[in-house]
Amino acid sequence: MKNKPIFKFGVLALSLVLIACSGGSSEAGCPEIDGRELNVVATTPMIGEFVSEVGGDSINLTVLMPPEANPHTYEPAPQDAGKIADADLVFYTGLMYEPAPLIELLENSVCGSEALAEVGESVFPIEFKEGGHDDHHGEKGHDDHDEEGHDDHDEEGHDDHDEEGHDDHDDHGGHEGHGHGAYDPHFWFDPNRVAYAAEFIESKLVQFDPSNSANYEAAGEAYVSELKSLTSQVSQLISSVPSQNRKLITTHESLGYLEAKFGLEVLSTIIPDLDSSNEISPSQLVGVIDVIEDNNVKVIFIEAEAPSVYAETIVAETGIKAVEGLWVETLRPGQTYPEFLITAVELIVENLSNTD
Repeated sequence: MKNKPIFKFGVLALSLVLIACSGGSSEAGCPEIDGRELNVVATTPMIGEFVSEVGGDSINLTVLMPPEANPHTYEPAPQDAGKIADADLVFYTGLMYEPAPLIELLENSVCGSEALAEVGESVFPIEFKEGGHDDHHGEKGHDDHDEEGHDDHDEEGHDDHDEEGHDDHDDHGGHEGHGHGAYDPHFWFDPNRVAYAAEFIESKLVQFDPSNSANYEAAGEAYVSELKSLTSQVSQLISSVPSQNRKLITTHESLGYLEAKFGLEVLSTIIPDLDSSNEISPSQLVGVIDVIEDNNVKVIFIEAEAPSVYAETIVAETGIKAVEGLWVETLRPGQTYPEFLITAVELIVENLSNTD
């Protein structure tokens, strides 16, 4: 395997080169920073949370979507174009997560292409099982990261992942290359992936606002440490569930990272698609029922953002326990990311532990 630089320092080094060339501004069409507060936009409350943790008081952050909004179906507000145009830097999930009208608005309104930062690309995303890849990209590397610490993983796990998964992913090129829902954007169900996102966010903030680099780097380091602790909490919770009880069904594919990292088994989803509002065929519905009966699955989790109209039929046919209120897409008002994740995992653990 060829040698590659440690991820974090490699990205920061590239940022410094760009700074030297641009003076802290991304493109000719973007305003100079010149020591003022950096204006930053995030599309979703989840991405906004990650940006806020790294940027802190050094940035002026605007989040486009309100709490509890379904990012898949969000319709841009008239004022969103102005918020985007006024931003020095715009962070979005990417991986076909935000709806097409919002992506188009971002691309048409942002001051320059370099100011548009896709966070999902930085976390080495896994592929949806529906895409034909039951073995999630990078799972081994990320496990090494947990055991050996973030910097060690950057040197070892990232290199493996770059060569085996992410290089292929880059070759797809843009939104068109992903196919419809090829890569899972719900990376916040693995705090390790959020740590990668935090490093990416840190590198972009340093690039655009080098005068506050020390603040961004200190905040990023502290946040990565917090995320490592969060990983341990989630692992302990899920390990309390008997292994034979760790099988479940969900509304749509949103728990892939939780499955890959922590040992849950999502055997099927009601909607085999990124958008949980889509319809399914009778044969697909029968397929879900067959999976439940063949595997003795006891629980189906209904997502709070987009309850499925098909769940009632599945419950009636199989007698499976339906658990509502699982938030998977966004933060609720005043909720932090660790609170979001622990609340979701506790709901899952409680209901999988009591399936008799």
